[in-house]
Amino acid sequence: MTQYADADRTVALGGVFQAARLARDIARNGVCDAAAFEASRESLFDFTPASVIDVFCGTQGIALGLQSLSKQLAHPEQRDLEVSRYVIALLHLTDRLMRSGPAMQTLHDDLTALGRRRDHIELAESVQHEQLAQIYQDRISVLGPRIIIRGEPLHLQNPENTARIRVALLAGIRAAVLWRQAGGKKWQMLLRRRTIIATARELTHKTDRDAP
Repeated sequence: MTQYADADRTVALGGVFQAARLARDIARNGVCDAAAFEASRESLFDFTPASVIDVFCGTQGIALGLQSLSKQLAHPEQRDLEVSRYVIALLHLTDRLMRSGPAMQTLHDDLTALGRRRDHIELAESVQHEQLAQIYQDRISVLGPRIIIRGEPLHLQNPENTARIRVALLAGIRAAVLWRQAGGKKWQMLLRRRTIIATARELTHKTDRDAP
């Protein structure tokens, strides 16, 4: 049985916050951190990672999420309410997903199939985003109340932005599943808040040291 540490749970939770932040930024501004988005998207295709951090291709891939996690928990009075709302909704949908073995398996099968197509055919990013967005609609949106994304109508009416938001949310579900599998519990964000903040900051500092 795999033994998980605080760092593993913090990284996975950082993945949820990163997804929420990406969705918020796309909805508000039409753009987001490109490196963070790529790391989150690629996490959907890593089914047998050597470690939790490897899911995001190292600490640099999860830096945005760790920073957002640390800021949200350390300064509740300054927290971004949209990011918080998306995180809570993602965790709620993940609980529903994990209670259904068939739903988990079908989602895994869909992502595996798309991963195989990527291996054999060079798919444009826009095509990948459309197909991942469709998987989100087919497998996640049906689980319960849909996540209502708020932002600028100009950006939300753009189909490419809508697809990217759904990709980010799907990556958030993947990270939330990983968090649960690593022993993550909702009460930890309150009762172990200081430990999570300290771990997130330590990992962020490691990212800064490792940056080229």
